[in-house]
Amino acid sequence: MGEDCVSWSYLRAQNRIASSIAATPQMRVELFEAEYLPRIREVRAKMGDAETPRVVRDLGPGDAVLTDTVQLYINVINYDAMRRDAGAETEASHARALSFLHLHYAALDRASDGVGAQRIDYHGPRMHAVVTIDHPQDSTNVREAVARALQLAQETIALSEAASRDILRGQTRPVFRIGIDIGRCVAIDSGRKDEREPLFIGGAANHAAKLAEGSSPGIYPSDRVRALFGLRQVGGIVAERVSKASEYEVASLGAGSVLDAERIERRADDLRTAMRTHRDATIGMAGFVFHHHRPPLRSIDYSRLSPSRSVRMPLVSIFADLDGYTAYVDAAMASGGTAEAVRDLHVIRGELNAVLQDDFDGRKVRFIGDCIHGLIAVGDDQRTDERTSVEKATACVGALRSSFDLCIEMLPTARRLGLAIGFEIGSTPISRIGIRGDRSVRVASSHATLASEECQAVCSGTETRIGDHAYTLASPDTRRLFPANGKSKNLNFDTVLLQSQPAAAAVEEADAPVAENRSYGGF
Repeated sequence: MGEDCVSWSYLRAQNRIASSIAATPQMRVELFEAEYLPRIREVRAKMGDAETPRVVRDLGPGDAVLTDTVQLYINVINYDAMRRDAGAETEASHARALSFLHLHYAALDRASDGVGAQRIDYHGPRMHAVVTIDHPQDSTNVREAVARALQLAQETIALSEAASRDILRGQTRPVFRIGIDIGRCVAIDSGRKDEREPLFIGGAANHAAKLAEGSSPGIYPSDRVRALFGLRQVGGIVAERVSKASEYEVASLGAGSVLDAERIERRADDLRTAMRTHRDATIGMAGFVFHHHRPPLRSIDYSRLSPSRSVRMPLVSIFADLDGYTAYVDAAMASGGTAEAVRDLHVIRGELNAVLQDDFDGRKVRFIGDCIHGLIAVGDDQRTDERTSVEKATACVGALRSSFDLCIEMLPTARRLGLAIGFEIGSTPISRIGIRGDRSVRVASSHATLASEECQAVCSGTETRIGDHAYTLASPDTRRLFPANGKSKNLNFDTVLLQSQPAAAAVEEADAPVAENRSYGGF
């Protein structure tokens, strides 16, 4: 492996985490209705702006807002098929898929503007949106918020289908699956500059995301939503995921207004017209131009990416998810410990990001709830060295767990958490798409990104799984780290180092009187 790569150090990680804990500001935890909105209204009034949007945004690292919400996930379940030609990913198929997402993101942002919903983020073909609930103790207000969320879902489907038919000439016809739940979440934002990271974290967001996963289209409400409208409850997440709402149930959830076909068509026409005149949103496959980015990927500047300046290259995709954090934050909101839970998340995610980008020269795509998605590659200005990239990524995932274990040692309130990790290699496009400016979206989407997320999803909080293609490219020493169907338990940086460099590690161990001060090179 290249000697010029930055490596992980126990002492550096320990010092970094300690500094992060010390630098964490005093947390300001506000209730949305009683504290956050009045404060924002006062700020806006001083600026001469009498209108206060009912959204949570521009939070500082010390801010957290407890918000009663409708959580909505809108997922294009046939997106993976759009990304392939005859079963294989090609430059043309990636361009086609991204041109759909480019149009889709712009359309959904316009649709969300019309119904009082806040778009939180996109993850590939999945949109996360939130509708805040006024006076949640009033069931009428909650039902109205659910209706607004379903209105967004219905208009999204109508607009995306119409736009893809008219602008993409029917090359793609999206198929949608929608998950919806209600409940209190904590809103935070740990982004910086042009990489904002608004997040709504809690059981309702996690539940709605799970309902949006699956191969069958339709609207899938939680039992909490069903109970609110007096509908038959089906008995928990397993049954909810196979219980598509009937037309009658959808009409009941939306009090009839959601299914106003004429209104939806008028709205779709207006938005479709705007899309035709919006140059950014009408770029087709030919508008996507790809180039190879000379590693390290840390040097990727998302603000400089666009459809006509996109990256496409073999790389390793890594997903690392905090196992147990949703239950932790739900309990914290109930017990008054939200400040500690949010502080722990900021510290842990900050350290995972530092390992990926500072120690291994990778690039973060985004935080997805309590999960980090990152990319790593080794090579030159012409090609990716795929085998070395896998080896470096293996060292990185080991370091992620070592740093996580240090975080848990230094954050007593977080000791029930785990870290589930998955990684895979493959040709992947990277771009910034959708509406220009601060609403544009960073995207890295391929079979490798999907497979790495699936690898992470089947892991417990102590496990790491390597993808099938990465496994075939890995060295024999690396393959021995994953003996159980591609999985490894408690795979930390020491284990990776000792497996890949047993002789050198043995000499270093004998010569090093203080193991905590070692700095490992060669990755």
